[in-house]
Amino acid sequence: MTVSLTVCLTGLFHLPVAHAEDTVTYDIFSDSVGQLAGVEYRDTAGKHLLQDVSLPWTLTVPVADATSPTADGAELRADWRPNFRTAATVARVLQGHFVTVRITKGQTVLCESILDLGNATCYGSVPHTAENESSPGNLP
Repeated sequence: MTVSLTVCLTGLFHLPVAHAEDTVTYDIFSDSVGQLAGVEYRDTAGKHLLQDVSLPWTLTVPVADATSPTADGAELRADWRPNFRTAATVARVLQGHFVTVRITKGQTVLCESILDLGNATCYGSVPHTAENESSPGNLP
């Protein structure tokens, strides 16, 4: 009986400590692009894909660990490339049409990317902020 009780109590003391969920806000905005072909984001339930998303777009969700490089981390992707995709077409059609993707946790910006390439991503595990906060053609 003593051995059994000791084994049970030892098992209780070695249980993994639960990590409280983080809450992140995903933002996508542009002053020259009004519609995205797709938005992909991650929350505690996994990855989600939304199609034909109007801008600006904001969503606050729980993630297991916002800065984790694993599937527990925050992740956001925006795609506004045209259906007729060739490198020359995308570069010509999208040049100067900037879109900002941003992940924040509270008041802290974990990642922000401003691009006119038709596809932008942010990961909570890869801290990044845009070099020029007022990039031409894109207002916060």
